[in-house]
Amino acid sequence: MMVSDILLTIVAVFGVGAAAIHDSKTREVPDWISYSLLATGFGIRAIAALGPETASYFLSAFLGLGITYLLGTVMYYAKQWGGGDAKLIMGLGVIYATRPSFLPTTSTPFLGILFINMLLFGAVYGLLWGIILAWKNRKKFTTVAKQLLQEKRMVKTRITALVLAAITFTASFFLPDLFLRISIMTFALIILLYPYLWIYVKAVEKACLYKYLKPQQLTEGDWVEENIVVNKRIIYRAKNTGIEKEDIQKLIKARVNRVLIKEGIPFVPAFFFGLLATLLQIKIIAFP
Repeated sequence: MMVSDILLTIVAVFGVGAAAIHDSKTREVPDWISYSLLATGFGIRAIAALGPETASYFLSAFLGLGITYLLGTVMYYAKQWGGGDAKLIMGLGVIYATRPSFLPTTSTPFLGILFINMLLFGAVYGLLWGIILAWKNRKKFTTVAKQLLQEKRMVKTRITALVLAAITFTASFFLPDLFLRISIMTFALIILLYPYLWIYVKAVEKACLYKYLKPQQLTEGDWVEENIVVNKRIIYRAKNTGIEKEDIQKLIKARVNRVLIKEGIPFVPAFFFGLLATLLQIKIIAFP
């Protein structure tokens, strides 16, 4: 098992590393990388199962694939990941369907630790990326943020958050346990800051991530943000899934001038750092 797990990890690190570089440059993850991880993961596990390993070493790959397929699908339809990100996670699901034998045993499944670490790195990475985008587009970002702050519903939300935070913070003083008191105070701070975080995220999206492209510039998987109308007829309806090649060709034939899309943040570098942190046993969260 040791040799096969080392081989699987080498494939994973180089595969995700290559995908991270490509994603940073092009905002896309090539399918051949994800499919290579899937094929190699199944192949190495099948060969190992014919030798020293049991059949479960191979069969567990299907369970890992199923779990990561569900996770990837949820994140894709929530518009948090692109299709390439979801496929890459599925490849890792096959490779790390079982805990690598060279790592210490924990009660928490290895895939669970890996996924949580990737999300944590993704959250920090997304925040930093958003700050950079907001600074580069600061005039437009400031204008959009002010508009969102002045919206009636956001004014009500901020007032509600302030009241709830004040009540929660005050209640914390009646708790005898110091740790619990600090935890409740922290929760009150999160309640207070949440509306502003939401405004920040939405302002970054509207000011920095939305742009118009010609149909010829579209690629499969791009998120189209508005219905496309030609001669008072909707020829493409915006949806939660990325645009397909057939739809792109339809837009080109209809001579559509421009299409509004939401450009995604390249998250695969965060996946890569999360993978390395998990393999190096860097404890972001103390897992049992």
